[in-house]
Amino acid sequence: GQVPAASDVDGTIASYALDAGVGQGNGSLTFNADGSYSFAPGTDFDGLAAGASRDVTFSYTATDNDGGVSAPKTVTITVTGTNDAPVALAGTPTTGENTLLTGQVPAASDVDGTIAGYDLATDVGTGNGSLSFNSDGSYSFTPGTDFDGLAAGESRDVTFSYTATDNDGG
Repeated sequence: GQVPAASDVDGTIASYALDAGVGQGNGSLTFNADGSYSFAPGTDFDGLAAGASRDVTFSYTATDNDGGVSAPKTVTITVTGTNDAPVALAGTPTTGENTLLTGQVPAASDVDGTIAGYDLATDVGTGNGSLSFNSDGSYSFTPGTDFDGLAAGESRDVTFSYTATDNDGG
């Protein structure tokens, strides 16, 4: 961005200077002597709900060619929240070759909402038992006879993937 242009009745504007920054926890600001600036919200606004907004301000001064400094002026930046996707976690349960496994996927988290449900993204595949997956993240895995050929002490990994959905549909 660019701060509004300052004027001087008896000279020219030589430079601009930051008077007060955005403060901790309000993103980051880079301010240049020509009055240009860049603002990056970073992760400081991840908890801001979708559609909600928060104002961030900074102030600056202008200096003319004779060394005169203006009173500070304020710039207000409005940051509007977006839906941050939930974060799902991996799990590593184990079971015997003919033993039913029931479980719950690790709880997902969401910085700006609540978890509304879980969906199966990739099933275990043919020849890898059968999986029943529920929207609350609970599941049951039945190995069936697909693992009867394993030697004593031998194991085989079976994977499935899931997604978590938050209350804003993310």
